[in-house]
Amino acid sequence: MQHVLYFFEKLEHMEVDDITSVTKNWTMEMEAYLTTISVSYGRLFAESKGARVLKKKLIPKHLWDAHEEVIALRNERYAHHGDHITTAPELELFVYEQEVLTQLHWRSNMPNGAPPSWKELFLWVDDFLKESFQKQMAYMSQTSGKEWVPFDPDITFKQAHEVEGAGGGLPPLMDSISKLKDST
Repeated sequence: MQHVLYFFEKLEHMEVDDITSVTKNWTMEMEAYLTTISVSYGRLFAESKGARVLKKKLIPKHLWDAHEEVIALRNERYAHHGDHITTAPELELFVYEQEVLTQLHWRSNMPNGAPPSWKELFLWVDDFLKESFQKQMAYMSQTSGKEWVPFDPDITFKQAHEVEGAGGGLPPLMDSISKLKDST
């Protein structure tokens, strides 16, 4: 969820006061952030092999509308071509005596900045995931007799190398990334 929150924060800073100041670059950035957020968030609730799937019923009811908005954006606009209310293909025809010229337009609406209702939802899901993970670590510590220490996703390469002690070093993915960096 950290990357969802990261890109949501980027969206919060994208709000414009004057619609005439919207540029192609602004539009592309918004599309990129909205795609990343909706697909990453939606993945938590999509059927998957091996990964835990969250159910909507876990979310407090007052956040269900925001949840449905993000899931619909993912399913109907970004993950699949569909009939999301924010998009509409339009075909414009120019009929002349000897020919018909066509021009395809893709009408796209999007929020101006970050939809405020999403923030509480994302923060709630992030807290829920962290609490669930902490409970799993406590259970594993209790049943195995060894302390299970959660990996901190904000740890830097340098900090990870400094934690060499208890069979440590880098977690497997960071170790692979570090080796790639070292070989270049």
